[in-house]
Amino acid sequence: MIAVAEPPLEFVPRGRQAADEHPGPSDQPLPKHLPTEHLLLRLQNVNISAGTEDAQEFWHVREVYDDYEGIHERAQRRQQLIEQTKKCGPKAAAATKLTSLPQQLLSPPLQTRDEPICDYIVNNEEELYVHKNTVVWTQGLDDGEDSVYKRMCFTCDTPVKFACFLNRRFVRGRIAQLRAATQPHDDRLTAICVVDQSALHVYCDDGEDYLANMDFPVSQIWQTVHGLLLEKDSDNALVAHLTIPMPRLFSMSHPLHEACPVVLKSATNITSYLTEPEYNVVFTTEDSDLVLLYDCKFFKHFVSRLRKVTPEEVNYVSQQELSQTLRGSVAGAQSFSSTKHVGVTAKLNATSFLGRNTTSGGLGNFSKFGLSQSQSFSGVLGQSNRASLGTPLSQLQSSISQQSVSIKDMRKMTHVKPAKPIEPEMCLEHIWTENTYGTQRELCEKATRAFIHTDLVGQTYLCYLLPRSCRLQLVLLTGYGTPELQLSTLASTLPAKDAVGLTRMHMIVVLDPGGNLILYTGTVLISKVHITPLLSTTVPSSLIATNIPLLNQLATPTPPTIKGSMSGSPSFVEVRRSSLLPTKSATAELNSFDDELHMLSPIQPQPISYTHRQAHNVCKALRDPAGNRLTVVYATGRMLRITLPLLNDTRLITRCISTLRQLLKTTQFLHFIIRWYSARNPPGSRDYSIEQEWQLFRSTLLALMGCTAASAEQDAVRCATPPLQTLAPQDEPKKRRKCYDGEADTDDDWEFMLQTTLAPYCNDASIVYSVDISAPLFQMLPAIFYGFHLLYEDLKLDAVVHSALPHLATFLHQLAVDMQLNSYIFHYVLDFPELTHKTSKLSMLTSDHGTLMLHQELLRVPAPSIYAQLEHVIHGREVLSYSYVEGLNERSRNVLQLVSLIIHGHTKIKQWWKLLELPEAVQANFAKRPKRSISADIPRCHQLLEMLLCMELTRQDIERLPAAVHLIIAEGLEQARLFPPMGCSTATYELILRPELAAHAQLPFIEASLAEVHPDRVYKEDSLSPRCPPNNGEFIAEQEPELRNDGMDNIDTKLLRLRFPDDMRVEEVRRLLNSSEPVPIEMVQSPGTTDHEFIEEQERQLFAMCSRTMTLPLGRGMFTLRTLVPKPSENMTMPKLCLVGREPVKGTTIEMQQIEFPSNMHMWPSFHNGVATGLKISPQALDIDSTWIVYNKPKTQANNALEHAGFLMALGLNGHLKTLSFMSVYEYLVKCDEMTSVGLLLGISAAHRGTTDTKITKLLSVHLEALLPATAMELDIPQSTQVAALMGIGLLYQGSAKRHIAEVLLQEIGRPPGPEMENSVERESYAMTAGLALGLVTLGQGESPAGLRDLQLPDTLHYYMVGGVKRPIMGSQKEKYRLASFQVREGDSVNIDVTAPGATLALGLMFFDSGNAAIAEWMEPPNSRYLLDMVRPDFLLLRTIARGLVLWSEVRPDSQWFTAQFPANLRSHLHPQTRHNEDEEEGDVDYEAVTQAYCNIVAGAAFCIGLKYAGTENSVAFTTLRGVIKEFLGLPGSSLGDCAGRTTVECCLMVVLISISLVFAGSGNCEILRIIRYLRSRVGPQYPHITYGSHMAIHMSLGLLFLGAGRFTIAKTPESIAALVCAFFPKFPIHSNDNRYHLQAFRHLYVLAVEPRLFLPRDIDTHQLCLCNISVLEIGATEFRRLPIAPCILPELRTLEQVIVDDENYWPVCFERTRNWHQLEKALEHCAPIDIKKRTGCLSHLEDPDRLKSMLAQTLTMEQSICWQIDANDLSQFVNERLVKPFLSRFLDTKGTDLTYTELSKRHQLTLLFYNAVVKDRMHLLVVYLTLYDHVTKEMYTNNDVWQVKLIDAYLCQKQQQQHELISVELIQMLLEIFKLQLEASARELCLPLREFLSRKSLEPSYVSGLSSHDLQRVFCVVNFYDFMPDLLNGIDLSNDSINYMRLMYEFRQLNLSAHTIYGLLKVLQALTNCTSVASFEDLAEEL
Repeated sequence: MIAVAEPPLEFVPRGRQAADEHPGPSDQPLPKHLPTEHLLLRLQNVNISAGTEDAQEFWHVREVYDDYEGIHERAQRRQQLIEQTKKCGPKAAAATKLTSLPQQLLSPPLQTRDEPICDYIVNNEEELYVHKNTVVWTQGLDDGEDSVYKRMCFTCDTPVKFACFLNRRFVRGRIAQLRAATQPHDDRLTAICVVDQSALHVYCDDGEDYLANMDFPVSQIWQTVHGLLLEKDSDNALVAHLTIPMPRLFSMSHPLHEACPVVLKSATNITSYLTEPEYNVVFTTEDSDLVLLYDCKFFKHFVSRLRKVTPEEVNYVSQQELSQTLRGSVAGAQSFSSTKHVGVTAKLNATSFLGRNTTSGGLGNFSKFGLSQSQSFSGVLGQSNRASLGTPLSQLQSSISQQSVSIKDMRKMTHVKPAKPIEPEMCLEHIWTENTYGTQRELCEKATRAFIHTDLVGQTYLCYLLPRSCRLQLVLLTGYGTPELQLSTLASTLPAKDAVGLTRMHMIVVLDPGGNLILYTGTVLISKVHITPLLSTTVPSSLIATNIPLLNQLATPTPPTIKGSMSGSPSFVEVRRSSLLPTKSATAELNSFDDELHMLSPIQPQPISYTHRQAHNVCKALRDPAGNRLTVVYATGRMLRITLPLLNDTRLITRCISTLRQLLKTTQFLHFIIRWYSARNPPGSRDYSIEQEWQLFRSTLLALMGCTAASAEQDAVRCATPPLQTLAPQDEPKKRRKCYDGEADTDDDWEFMLQTTLAPYCNDASIVYSVDISAPLFQMLPAIFYGFHLLYEDLKLDAVVHSALPHLATFLHQLAVDMQLNSYIFHYVLDFPELTHKTSKLSMLTSDHGTLMLHQELLRVPAPSIYAQLEHVIHGREVLSYSYVEGLNERSRNVLQLVSLIIHGHTKIKQWWKLLELPEAVQANFAKRPKRSISADIPRCHQLLEMLLCMELTRQDIERLPAAVHLIIAEGLEQARLFPPMGCSTATYELILRPELAAHAQLPFIEASLAEVHPDRVYKEDSLSPRCPPNNGEFIAEQEPELRNDGMDNIDTKLLRLRFPDDMRVEEVRRLLNSSEPVPIEMVQSPGTTDHEFIEEQERQLFAMCSRTMTLPLGRGMFTLRTLVPKPSENMTMPKLCLVGREPVKGTTIEMQQIEFPSNMHMWPSFHNGVATGLKISPQALDIDSTWIVYNKPKTQANNALEHAGFLMALGLNGHLKTLSFMSVYEYLVKCDEMTSVGLLLGISAAHRGTTDTKITKLLSVHLEALLPATAMELDIPQSTQVAALMGIGLLYQGSAKRHIAEVLLQEIGRPPGPEMENSVERESYAMTAGLALGLVTLGQGESPAGLRDLQLPDTLHYYMVGGVKRPIMGSQKEKYRLASFQVREGDSVNIDVTAPGATLALGLMFFDSGNAAIAEWMEPPNSRYLLDMVRPDFLLLRTIARGLVLWSEVRPDSQWFTAQFPANLRSHLHPQTRHNEDEEEGDVDYEAVTQAYCNIVAGAAFCIGLKYAGTENSVAFTTLRGVIKEFLGLPGSSLGDCAGRTTVECCLMVVLISISLVFAGSGNCEILRIIRYLRSRVGPQYPHITYGSHMAIHMSLGLLFLGAGRFTIAKTPESIAALVCAFFPKFPIHSNDNRYHLQAFRHLYVLAVEPRLFLPRDIDTHQLCLCNISVLEIGATEFRRLPIAPCILPELRTLEQVIVDDENYWPVCFERTRNWHQLEKALEHCAPIDIKKRTGCLSHLEDPDRLKSMLAQTLTMEQSICWQIDANDLSQFVNERLVKPFLSRFLDTKGTDLTYTELSKRHQLTLLFYNAVVKDRMHLLVVYLTLYDHVTKEMYTNNDVWQVKLIDAYLCQKQQQQHELISVELIQMLLEIFKLQLEASARELCLPLREFLSRKSLEPSYVSGLSSHDLQRVFCVVNFYDFMPDLLNGIDLSNDSINYMRLMYEFRQLNLSAHTIYGLLKVLQALTNCTSVASFEDLAEEL
């Protein structure tokens, strides 16, 4: 019998008190529109039956556990994070709060262990408590100082039927699951599922929740590995009056997925839906695919496996359903529609809160009528859920809810057009049926509880409880967790009234029919459980022994239950309440505890009736198993929470038990477990110390091996547990029983302690053990000894458990003495010399006994030594292989493999170890570990990394290895640190201490990290971080007074300061683009000018400046592009567009009042202002949904409506309008506001670019009569809206080459004006847009689409370009345009002034980069004056652009190509000043036409260069285009300029300016900025040719230069080029309302061509942006090209092969196309910083631009510098490094202290070690250096110290041919020499004991007793270091006074001794002869 680990606590659900205090659901008002239905619904829930009231409360408890190492690791990480947050973060005071830390530090994830016996701590439990409508989710820690309860409350509108904890896979998306797989410690999501009367709710602890409406009543929910199973109520599975079976089981794989019917594949392979009402699910589990069901018809249980359904099964079931439908019946599955609500639940904290669903009330009850919430709005909101409306199933369900279906109604339902049925996802495949042969029918019953149980020997059972017959059935599962699962035919049976499984303990707690608690593992009884409140009297043992295997008879018999205990104090008094549990509610049934408190009174109470007293002790049921805890329920309703003891408490015992599991057979291992568990935890036991528990384990194991004590009985008491019969619980001392009743101590306490105290050592000489050959483990003695020895050697490799070695060594040494194993005896004596005193045998083991034992061959080889084996591996010697037992000495095998790989490569990994397997061992029941493999064709350091990852070793595991092994592995990893593998996991880079590369491995999941909210996280700079970092959260408060409200307040970023640190160009750009302040009007009133005239003059100046101000938003939109992530709760503020002036001297405001100006001139500028504001919003902003967009809708003022129209377009350009609901779209469009329609149509089209979405097509078609049928109603659509819809069609069908769309657009290019003035306004804009849209649809397709060939697109477009006779109108509107316009007379020819621009650009885009010579020839400029007269000069600009698009690959940036674009024949006519020298026949030259053609052709060529080299910063293009700009700037005033005209020159100049800005987009080039600043200064009446369009082009050029605040550039894809052509169409408006040739809204389409390519480095240690040098290797190149210092814009990624950080201040980082290119792409896509790590001693470029300050540090870190005299002040150069300053201040700073010579020497040595670690950037090796220093400077060496020195010495000698680049060989050799000198001195001093050892087989007792423990330790250290062996000098004559060294060397060589051993022998012999001639000895040593 065992006792519970702690006194039982009275259990009260922790949620009960919270539920009592909770207000419950609020009463919803009656819906006014559904009074009758609401009443019916209320009546439907009325229950008039008696006795059917549902349970008011229920709860679930589950375990959250942790282990020792996890606690320590999280504490370290938590402390580091707190320190970093204090240093860097905003709100440093809040950094110490637990709520500010990541969740993975607060509650560890549930991890599974391969080790079934492990010492873990059950430190947390979760409870899910349900009371009526309220659900309370409590997470609480154990009693302790940090007892915290995290409580969450949820309320439903209807009573909760079911609630359960959820598997995190159920609520994870695919990307999140992938991220969780790569980062297991970050997967912190936990969730619960709550089902009420009508809906399924899922609540996550991160605040997210889901709501899924249910259209059928659910009788139960089951959780599986594939999601949830929903079981439909069998009473509702048939349609009334008709026996139409409906599916009863549904699967749900995600909260947002539909519930799909489950297919059942029976034992006879019949596939159908599970419709049988007789089938009931009994059991499922979240980590298995097994489902236990019960067949009520045949009274049998059966097991099915849940798996994905196959397509064949889906087709078969669908055909079955179709056939049933044709027969008039309806079969299918209920529709299940889901709606996701994010943010409904408030932030989780320690207080209670409500998480109400937002769709309650009348709408929440629609599902009763077959209409779910999301279905009722599906038509309005446009959701794509599969709705059930219109399906036979939904109609059927609607009638089911009303419980009345007539035959007539049924016929109507069957005639409804069926919708597509919901396809099943899961299939239940039958695999096992219960064998009930021989069982009476009345004994067959449905199981009430089932669970999966894995016992201590690895056998897995499916257990199910039959309570009526008191049986627990156990079905053996073979191959559980694998596809080859098999279930045993016959089930084992245990007598059980109730049972629960303890998964972590691998045990079952059974409540037997007699009321006793019994522990089983599998079918084997372990022990009874004793609880302080006694159970009822014991039933006869014959009942318990039924069906128990024979093994129980061999176990220790269970002592009889002590009777008479009821006569003492009542049992319930001994129960204490938990200090953290709330008070139990005082109900009538549960008042017995309080009623009997009078028992504490000294007055004798009235006697209690036997029946009442017995009810207190009758155990009724068991529930809530969690870890090693469970709840015992008594007949009175009282519940006690008991804790069962673990198998052990110490890590050493855990390893020992695990070792036995690898060696023993199943029956033997269970013998041991039963004996050990009972002996470890008898009633009245207490907490043991480590020594006491080890001695108890030792005694138990010796007894089972047959070594039992034969001395006096009292000696046996000291070595084993006390006899259980001697003490009754009532005689137990009160302190022992832990009853804190305040009574004084008694003498019984002292006597009891004397009785039960275990002796520290039970192997005294007085105890002699007899040998019992019949003991269960006697035959396995050699295997157990050998296994424990391997464990002993394995523990040497773990520094954490070194303290356990003496216990194990003492035990093994005694066994070795008993078995006379001399090599083992010598081995243990070397490790612990004090064992030499213990040489007497305690067990009478003889050779006869040995013959009876198994596995004797294991002990016939010398004792294996892991250190000796490592030395052999390093030297490469051929020796016996080291034995490896799986699960026993994994660390030994791992270390041998690692060292052999480092020294000899992968070819000899398996040479020095072998696998040892014992037949029929328990380990055979467990899964084999997967085989490891490493790549053979990669560098050795990368192979080492692969092997470490296969072994699952971390850097912390390596640091626990011995110093020598740590040094060898660390040096191997250093090579990988210098040359890391690319594209590997986070764990890989953590191994090589490259945290920046580990951060890069998380870049693919950056979207998920952007979505996470970290309010108090460590402050890390990014591309939008302000220049002044937050300081204690006061950044916003400090900056508020300085806000200018100009829309650019967030632009002063750290990034721009890094890119442009030496000037104020960013501030200048901000000044130039500021449109929110009045413009200064600096005019001086001239004499004679009246005030009225002066005011008019000022206003005219203001009007001219307003034309510039109105174009500023376009540039500002480019400058601030995607620089803001708005808060969902705040409005977007739009900067004011100020069109007033201010006199700088007087300060008066000037407004336009005296002069005339257009009243609506601010309309389009306001639109652009709204676009600029909307473009600030980043595409990564998450909460930009329909609600937020409507929330930002202006309420008043027309200007705000204009700005909101632009705001909508900007949202679409950034992709946010995809979330805008169709209801909101309708509300916007129904107002028929022209600007809103333009912005919305363009925005939606841009958001759905290239998708050919049908919904958007319909939306656009409403605004285009060409896409409407001829009979459609005529709508009065403004021209600008039609133009926007036309461009929207082009964007939507971009690149699709759809025939119908192309045909319509082609027709619209030549659309004539209608007879009633249709299409007569701004026809040029419409035709040009149709051409651009056609070019987008056929972009780059050329003549390849076969479906377009019959349209003859090129010929028709050429006809529109050059003119010709009008062709008949085709299409749906041909009748409308059959008559010509009555007002617009165009004649019979096509009007090419309208059609040519669009047709020209359409041809260019259609044949983009095709090189088509025929099309290019059409675009060639005329090369004769005659042909020149036939083309408008501005058309030549478009033709040049189109020609460049067609011959894209031929465009070059040099002046040669540029000059060749203008015909050479016409170049001679460019100088009109030479006209008097011309011949007469040339006198009619039209110089104006030639010069205008020249300007346009040059501008077109420049535009081609700008498009081709956009964003490349090409220097040749810059030189060419700058020369053209200078030429155009010099034209005004010249004859060439006079001929061309100022307007032409100005227009062409703007085109060239935009071209050069395109080339340098995002670069912030200062020279171009100066040109722009000069051009924008041309304002006023004196510049009449400077129009609104000129200022537009100037400010767009300025915005391009600083695109997205220097974060973006231009892409080079065909789609991007097309967008640039649309945006920068070279025909700029004359005034602010000019849309004749080009709709102004198209100017913002450049956003579609924007691409982020910013390489942004960040220091991973300081989390600050930094500067570094980077280089790129282009495809096809052989040398790297150095880029400007980063942050900088990278070249186009498709042209690059590698990008590397090659800065000498930082560790190298490389991105290679074939390896980790996706990381770079993700970082660039999100403008994310790329972390880099600074080298030790290097300062950043900001701190040391000229690299002068770090010269000393660089000098110290040079590899050739070996300094032995180091000044500690020199190391202060490295104080920026972590740990440097603390080490200097605590260890090396000795100012004001007088040091002795020894202290000075130690300080000097520490300085050398620290210097070497710091200056070589090897701070992680400082641990090794200091450990090694500790080994060699100890006063008393140990065997472990000697081995570390030997292994390092061997390693350095083996690799002496190679250079140790990564460790300081001289420094380590210095330490080794110190050690060697100490050992040589010891050899001289102790030469006499050494000679005694070398001459005899063992030291004589006289010598041993004569040596002190210190000297004895030194002797064996010398023996170990020189590899001395006993009896080595036997047979060597040492009698002569003088020693013949030559003879001795010869004899030693004959003994095959190593040179190292001979050297030690000669040293000893020299000391013996007191030889004073040291020189001769040294000569001989050199000869040796």
